[in-house]
Amino acid sequence: MILPRSIERNAAQQALLVVSPEGRIQFATARAAGWLKDFAFSRPNRLPRALAGWLDEVVSSSRPSRFILDRAGTQLCLQVLYREPKAVCLLLEQRAKSGAANHARSLLTQRQIEVLSWVARGKTNAEIAKILSLKTGTIGKYLERIFPKLGVENRTAAASFVLGTNHTS
Repeated sequence: MILPRSIERNAAQQALLVVSPEGRIQFATARAAGWLKDFAFSRPNRLPRALAGWLDEVVSSSRPSRFILDRAGTQLCLQVLYREPKAVCLLLEQRAKSGAANHARSLLTQRQIEVLSWVARGKTNAEIAKILSLKTGTIGKYLERIFPKLGVENRTAAASFVLGTNHTS
């Protein structure tokens, strides 16, 4: 599968999975492979039956779709990023379930919650710094401390806690 440049540029930083329409895993970034292992996939080179059925539906239609797996306080969200006739590229995102999310949020300071709320509104670090009368680097430090508390690795996943986007579409 040849990925579009916009996807290829960020591949190393994301959890990407390339699978055949039958559910055979053709490629996984290190992050995706780790998450699949955490979710105890019984056959490491193949998607579980439920996921393969979902993938079959996705391949036969052109609508965007998501699939969410639940395991022990964590959700693994799979979303179609790009598709070709012989392969589908999936973006994986790990999220805490709402109870775990509330607990993680309780670990944040008031200022961290404020920074996170601006992230959820789509503001850049520079914009947040200006709004809060802080330096851009300080916002970056806040985010560095927020991500581990929430168990996420990027702004999008952190914003999902604020927006409550733990649902399928």
